[in-house]
Amino acid sequence: MTKDNKLLKVKTYFSIISLTVFILSLTQTALTYNDFDGQKTHSSFALLLMGGLAILGGGTLEWLTWLANPIYFSALILFYKSDKKSIKLSILATIIALSFISWKEILAAESGRTAAIERLNAGYWLWTFSQIILSIGTIYYFTQLSDKNINENKH
Repeated sequence: MTKDNKLLKVKTYFSIISLTVFILSLTQTALTYNDFDGQKTHSSFALLLMGGLAILGGGTLEWLTWLANPIYFSALILFYKSDKKSIKLSILATIIALSFISWKEILAAESGRTAAIERLNAGYWLWTFSQIILSIGTIYYFTQLSDKNINENKH
């Protein structure tokens, strides 16, 4: 198997695994929070669909966190095209996703009421893991590609 075929397989595997974990995250609950009328949850799928609208209800920070999704998909597309910009974008998406760990509360209503986050659930962790996988994949792929080019130039 040639080095080019191996690199193509690396790119394919990391992309498929990352996207599979992302899709799996959508089937899970993302977080549990305590609101004034009891404990509530948000599904990952609902957050994906509605997160882009959070800014309309005053959820600027929630919207900024949601931006990890289009950044992730941009990185995935650029990775498919073997564009090195995918490294920076995948790392940015990962950093944004991981930054949510530090949050203590989320916007619970458009009125500005917030609610304490009780726990981050499987949907959040799978979502974040999908972005970490893509980041590792892009870094590994382009490192191997650089090594291949260096070795070819030596001959």
